[in-house]
Amino acid sequence: MNNRSFLYIVILTFLTVAAWVVFDILHSRSQITTPTETQKLIEPISPTFEIEVLK
Repeated sequence: MNNRSFLYIVILTFLTVAAWVVFDILHSRSQITTPTETQKLIEPISPTFEIEVLK
């Protein structure tokens, strides 16, 4: 096997692995969903502070 054939094999292998990783990441991100119950629990807290309550 000469150097040029080896280079083609290495490039094709790298492109295959890179495409596999990218598609796996995209597939994993599309399947993540947050249940509605959890969404209600993680709503932001009001930043206003009532001093009258402490008195």
